[in-house]
Amino acid sequence: MSQNKLMTGLLVGAAMGVLVSLLDRNTRNDVMQKSKKVSSNVQHYATNRDELMSTVQQQANKMQNLYSRISEDASYVGNKVNELKEMAPEVKEMAMDTKEAFMDTKDAVVDTKEDVMEAVKEEDPSPSSSLTDDENSSSSNNSNSGSQPGSQSSSGNRS
Repeated sequence: MSQNKLMTGLLVGAAMGVLVSLLDRNTRNDVMQKSKKVSSNVQHYATNRDELMSTVQQQANKMQNLYSRISEDASYVGNKVNELKEMAPEVKEMAMDTKEAFMDTKDAVVDTKEDVMEAVKEEDPSPSSSLTDDENSSSSNNSNSGSQPGSQSSSGNRS
């Protein structure tokens, strides 16, 4: 019984909506033009059933072609997704290898920088020595040059 009231309420509401919308002149004119067009199409296809069947067949063929293309596209996308899933571990491994290579290169650059800085410090005269004190600076350079191969060999062990 509640279904009867529901259906009755829906029909009354729809009828009221139609009546209210038809109060507008533009809406009435539009509804009349479309109704006449639909009526003429129905009359035309009622007398030309072969044309109706041909039109329906064409639309059915278009729908089948569309469905076929969509199905092929979905299959293609599915295959590509599966390929990506299979490639993901390989790509991750390559990324990790690349990261390790960059880290090794970074460490080598840092070590080289430290070696260069040490070599520059060893070759620079100390700020306490004077430029007129040639004997002290030459003897200190000789003693530094003697210690230089030792420092290079210890830095060579780092890399």
